[in-house]
Amino acid sequence: MGQHVSVTIPRWIDVQGVKNFRDIGGWPVKDGSGYIRERVVFRCGHLVNVTEQGINTLKQLNVIAAFDFRSDPEIERQGVMPDIPNLIRYPSAMFTKADYSPAALATRWKGYFEGPYGFPKVYNIILEKGGQQYRKVFLHMLEHHSRRSTKSLIVHCTAGKDRTGIFGMLLLSLCGVDDDIIAHEYALSNLGYWEPEHELEKKAQMLGVTVDDMRMVMSAP
Repeated sequence: MGQHVSVTIPRWIDVQGVKNFRDIGGWPVKDGSGYIRERVVFRCGHLVNVTEQGINTLKQLNVIAAFDFRSDPEIERQGVMPDIPNLIRYPSAMFTKADYSPAALATRWKGYFEGPYGFPKVYNIILEKGGQQYRKVFLHMLEHHSRRSTKSLIVHCTAGKDRTGIFGMLLLSLCGVDDDIIAHEYALSNLGYWEPEHELEKKAQMLGVTVDDMRMVMSAP
């Protein structure tokens, strides 16, 4: 990104059993006055399969809250994260059960199939649906994560890419990070998230689309 710093803190963190786990701090702000504090806000895919070793990593990171943007149908299919002492899961669904019918999914995901020009259409829907849940995260930060605090939080959905990515965009934008950097941070999900081929085939069959369409849905262009 053309930024020169004397100390580099790893952005990617290996939390065993969790995909796409990264720190969204560390980016410089536009006016050159500073950068986003690291080790306060993390983003990732769902935490259902986190292992004991992964849980120990979360404890070391001092995570006290996990905001779960998944909806009931996703939770019914995937499950919920295990209980972790001193870490509270906040259910923060943006979509209802009706939003997950095959017809509703096909309509919403049509934008994804259009690639970079279609994704913003879907993300505008998420912004409209998710306002109250995003507000909840910001209020939690104001209450629990002052400059003196050493505690951190997680925001996640299923992949940690779309609903989670919009929260990252809102937070970094409000803090004055350049749009190009925000776009770069979003695109890092291309490295951090993947789905097995058989899962892509199953979803493509359910929606009546091609596997290439599903690969586009899973990407972060």
